[in-house]
Amino acid sequence: MAETKKPPATANPAAAPAEAAAPVPVPAPTPKQVEATVAAGKETVETVVKTSTEVAAKSVEKAVALSKEQIDAFMKAGGDAFKTYEDAMTYGKDNVEAIVKANDIMTKGVQDINKVLFSMAQKNMEESVAMTKKVFACKSMDDVVKLQGDLMKVNYSKALDESRKISDMAVKLAEEASAPIADRMTVAVEKATKPIAA
Repeated sequence: MAETKKPPATANPAAAPAEAAAPVPVPAPTPKQVEATVAAGKETVETVVKTSTEVAAKSVEKAVALSKEQIDAFMKAGGDAFKTYEDAMTYGKDNVEAIVKANDIMTKGVQDINKVLFSMAQKNMEESVAMTKKVFACKSMDDVVKLQGDLMKVNYSKALDESRKISDMAVKLAEEASAPIADRMTVAVEKATKPIAA
């Protein structure tokens, strides 16, 4: 008996059941990746704190140097403003107290700003760890992309709010720290103009 050959089956797309696209698995992070992420976050926090401390210290140094120069110039120009040695000593003592007060205000303000920066950095690190867990729980690449898009929007808004808060704190600190020195400059101008007006 002769065998009859069956024609090869042709693929008929309409007849085949539609297969769902399999989700792309997201690989779990390696311990080295997690350590690198944590180290990068820690380094960022340390850099922010160090930079803000250095900026504040330089501002205080500039304010003190400027005040000393102005007071020295005034002392040279306003010799007639001081009638007695005690008057000059009291004036000098008040100036030093103003500088010390300005320095204390600046130091406390920088500490407050650093606390806020550290708190923000710590919160960001915690949120990053939580977000990493969410990314690894995603079942498809589309979920990862959507999650990252949402995260970018939140982080952008949060970065604006946090930078505005730090800027406001820095401006307020500069105003408060310069107030004692500005008050002493007002006294200096009044003392210098009294002999001229008389």
